[in-house]
Amino acid sequence: MTNQALLSVQNVVKTYESSAGPVQAVCGVSLELQRGAFAALVGPSGCGKTTLLNAIGGLDSVTSGRIWIDGTEITGLSDRKVIEFRLHRIGFVFQAFNLVPVLNAWENVAFVMELQGLGIKARRDRAYELLSAVGLSGKEIQRPAQLSGGQQQRVAVARALASRPSLVLADEPTANLDSKSTDKLLDIMRELNQKEGTTFLFSTHDPRVINRAEVLFPLEDGRLQA
Repeated sequence: MTNQALLSVQNVVKTYESSAGPVQAVCGVSLELQRGAFAALVGPSGCGKTTLLNAIGGLDSVTSGRIWIDGTEITGLSDRKVIEFRLHRIGFVFQAFNLVPVLNAWENVAFVMELQGLGIKARRDRAYELLSAVGLSGKEIQRPAQLSGGQQQRVAVARALASRPSLVLADEPTANLDSKSTDKLLDIMRELNQKEGTTFLFSTHDPRVINRAEVLFPLEDGRLQA
């Protein structure tokens, strides 16, 4: 990988077995993403966006190829080391929010920091700071069921940033949001990107996200297009 690239994907292939035989979801994709980028993997449903994003995040193994993040080849790590790397270096924002329903907003944000071993005061202070940054001051002790979809997704963004990751991966983060909530969420993520230098990589087919991204990686049938 080049010295300045935060993310380098080299000739990644992901093949699944199906009843009809092998299915190649990602077909020899190579790309680089610079530190501080606001970027998106774009294309229609089934084009391989989420599969590639999951491979970059270490949530799924690759069939072949190599992936580096911040100078570490994650495709060369053991399962235990991948989990440890994700915990400290990668933040995730999922389409379905994936908040813990029995935890309130600040506890959801603090959960990753608890896994990292931070003390209760440090966790609470960072969680409250992030919830304020995403416009949720006053909502800290509300549980997910008490929040709107847009508010839940903002909690998910705060949680993704809690560990101060090198890279935030967001899989179709606006899919369940209306236009107003989407615009607010994108404003927040762009501001965090610019102020804190956080690198964002989305998977999306939402034109509202595509129009905001500075860098686009178009995928079609598992292949990166020119």
